[in-house]
Amino acid sequence: MNAANNDDTKPAACGLAWRLHELLGATKAHEGRRLSFLALDPARKHFGHDWPRVSGKVHGLVATTLKSFLSEGDVYSAADEFSYIIMSSGRAASDFDKLMEDISSEISSRLTGKGIAKQLVAIIHLNADTDAHHGGERRISTLAAIDPKDHLNNIERIMEEADSNVVEFKIGDVKTALSPVLALGTMSTSAWACLASRVDEDDAAHFGYDVLPAEADPLLFAELDALTVEYAAKRLKEAADRHMIVQLPVHRITLSSKKYREMYLKICHGMLANRKERIVFDIHGIDEGTPSNRIAEFMQWLRPYGKSIAITLGIDFSTVAAFSGTGAVSIGTDIRALDDTAAIQKIGKFAGRAKAANMKCHIHGISSKFQAELCLKLDIDFMDGELILDTTLP
Repeated sequence: MNAANNDDTKPAACGLAWRLHELLGATKAHEGRRLSFLALDPARKHFGHDWPRVSGKVHGLVATTLKSFLSEGDVYSAADEFSYIIMSSGRAASDFDKLMEDISSEISSRLTGKGIAKQLVAIIHLNADTDAHHGGERRISTLAAIDPKDHLNNIERIMEEADSNVVEFKIGDVKTALSPVLALGTMSTSAWACLASRVDEDDAAHFGYDVLPAEADPLLFAELDALTVEYAAKRLKEAADRHMIVQLPVHRITLSSKKYREMYLKICHGMLANRKERIVFDIHGIDEGTPSNRIAEFMQWLRPYGKSIAITLGIDFSTVAAFSGTGAVSIGTDIRALDDTAAIQKIGKFAGRAKAANMKCHIHGISSKFQAELCLKLDIDFMDGELILDTTLP
């Protein structure tokens, strides 16, 4: 039996939200449900100026294909003019992935002609199963214990409701804020960094990606990055200072995963398209040995949505010189996890390697006057942290 398309009974503008509400509110009996987006952005780019003329035929072809491939218990709906949401029940993850690949191949081949290997449909899998691997005596942090469906809900809410009135996000016990950056020429003098923070049960503070539990699921990185974009976009929209620049962190894990990268870039497109000149992306989590062409790919994906791109590395990263040809506006590190003595010793070494590679340098997490003075003496281009926050705000 063909899949149901229930758009006739729900307003088109509410289709996606209604489908997600149905999925995310499912009971234990519906844990086998799976969710996917079918995006037509590659087709739109392929047809270019002809898209308005052919879009109606493309959507008709998509609807015909979905009805043919999906079955009873499956539901699909147009999410917007370029994407569809698909829910399926009772299939294993591997079977559902294969089904979506077949749908993508069928639509692409019918649009380009048989024998032409060009994918005109992007598939984004968002399986909403609960995580059954947390058991035994393993201790789960507050953040890690949240049902994965709730994390998906955050991302999907952002993709659907770009103009919602939320002014502060929460992911478990994590929240975010804009913190001032002391900039010495790299960015505007009115520069701010988006910073996630969390206080644990022992009253210890965690910042940035350290708010996530050890060995966190990639979904948590994607969610944190998505929520950070949302928060920054809203603050930029509200800002009286139209020259304000926001430094926006994004993790390698989000960019390395095709499904999470596509979601993240779609969010950037919807929220930052008109604010490009006020965004500096800051890529975190680059591993030792990551080839320069891979880093160049990360930067290429982000460039349409930001003024420039910085890279934040581990304090003991040994190959800073390899980044000199990437076009990054600055190479930096985060010293929040270090005590004052270790931080002071390593700031000089890191900055020295960056300067030797003819790179601008930044430091996250300044917490003492001596650290700040050292950064100034070393001509480090911008820095943020507890000390900067305390001395620049009323």
